[in-house]
Amino acid sequence: MSDDLSMGALSGSLGSRAQKSVEAGCDLALHCNGVPEEMRQIADAVPELSGQSAVRCASALARRGAQSIERSALSQRLDSLLAGFQGHEDDGMVDPTEAHHA
Repeated sequence: MSDDLSMGALSGSLGSRAQKSVEAGCDLALHCNGVPEEMRQIADAVPELSGQSAVRCASALARRGAQSIERSALSQRLDSLLAGFQGHEDDGMVDPTEAHHA
């Protein structure tokens, strides 16, 4: 697993950082700050988990008692979460894309 890609230890766009992390041997690209636009860049840049990476992930999930998850289900969930951030500027909710700039 990579370190948090939003920390800025690597150069380039977040998508590029995610791709470079996977190319360097990471199974997962970690993103921790919760900024929806950044999440989308990383999700769009990384390939679907496959091969030995998928085997390692399935093994880790099994040890935790978790069920496997389909990428399409995760993509739908991400889209739903990102859509929830739109249109909340005037309702008192904190927009996470702005929160880290305050």
